Amino acid sequence: MKFGICSAPGALGDERCLIDILVEAGADYLDWSMGSVMASEAEFEKLRALTQSGPLRAEAFMGFLPPTQRITGPNVDLQSVLEYATTAMQRAKMLGGEVIVLGSAGARKVPQGFDFEVAKAQFIEFGRELGPRAQEIGISIAIEPLNQGEDNFICSVAQGAQFVEAIAHPNIQLLADFYHMDVENEPLSNLENAAPKLRHTHLADTGRYAPGFVEKEADIVGFFRALRGARYDARCSFEGKTDDLARQAKPILKTMREKYVQSAT
Repeated sequence: MKFGICSAPGALGDERCLIDILVEAGADYLDWSMGSVMASEAEFEKLRALTQSGPLRAEAFMGFLPPTQRITGPNVDLQSVLEYATTAMQRAKMLGGEVIVLGSAGARKVPQGFDFEVAKAQFIEFGRELGPRAQEIGISIAIEPLNQGEDNFICSVAQGAQFVEAIAHPNIQLLADFYHMDVENEPLSNLENAAPKLRHTHLADTGRYAPGFVEKEADIVGFFRALRGARYDARCSFEGKTDDLARQAKPILKTMREKYVQSAT
């Protein structure tokens, strides 16, 4: 299993500083926010230069679509969203990307009063149009189930797996985020049920804090044990709150690796 930390380039004021911190901490890859990559052509070229000369590749990306790129509701402009998504995928691929996470609650939340079944059909249509474009570029999209405090559309791994099945394209698959599963009290057995569809994973400990920095720990070992049962061993990124990433990055990754080892017993 590879381990990383979700971050935004420039979050510490210097992209190179952030990469140096993650290298020193022992990260296996970069997991970057898509918004930073799409900020401007100049910003993208700067990130491209950093990844081409640096020791880590940006293999994973989060925050695929901004709220302005609606994929459900009465104001969907499908061609506009697909154009944005295609540019995003192309840029991610040039930075070393292999997977982009489609959480993007702001883009997919069902507007109040809008027909839920129509929203489902819109999301499936978007996925079916997106799949061939992702395949041509050579990148996978992983649908991320969130929790009901953040989303009203896809709030369990089981539900996410149903959308993957409905879209039925090999480049549109699934992410499991332990934090959201824990908030929703979703059975970890759902990971094994969704096994063939898993392409990426996220985790955070209780309260969305970093593993190793909470008093009451969630069952991260159980999460890893379920992933082992699902024969998933690709990547897992911490996505959550930190007080001081420069100080906490190394113990976060150390704790994740220790809990993964514990899950083998």
